[in-house]
Amino acid sequence: MLVFFRNIPPTTEKSDLISAIKPVMKRRFFFDFFHRPGAIVNVMLLDLLDKKQNKMNVHGVVTILPDDVANLVIKQLDRKVINGRRVTVREYHIRHPHNDPRRNTTDVSQDILDKRTGDRRQHEVVSEVESLDLIRGLLSEYNM
Repeated sequence: MLVFFRNIPPTTEKSDLISAIKPVMKRRFFFDFFHRPGAIVNVMLLDLLDKKQNKMNVHGVVTILPDDVANLVIKQLDRKVINGRRVTVREYHIRHPHNDPRRNTTDVSQDILDKRTGDRRQHEVVSEVESLDLIRGLLSEYNM
């Protein structure tokens, strides 16, 4: 399972992240003797530039196997302080082009796009002169 560490300090190295995860992986209960031990397979640090604030944001993506150990790491380290900064930890989801809600990959024909660009009135428009004559006629019949 991929575990995402959000907003870690810029001075953090891979070894710092591993040393924060290892004690949590060893904290297993006595009834977990028959489960496989957890292992850190891969550690990636992502340096992203925030263009609005012009500062670097550092995030970490760690591959931990098996999934139950990864869930334990998420529960134990979420909102904890690592290297002086509170870190958010959650599962990392890989987005594929076919299920990414941010992408608009459907091709819509121009007929459908133009369908609602015209007049949105439901009824036929009567010219203003005809409608005023109609209203005057109704008012004169009503006042009689």
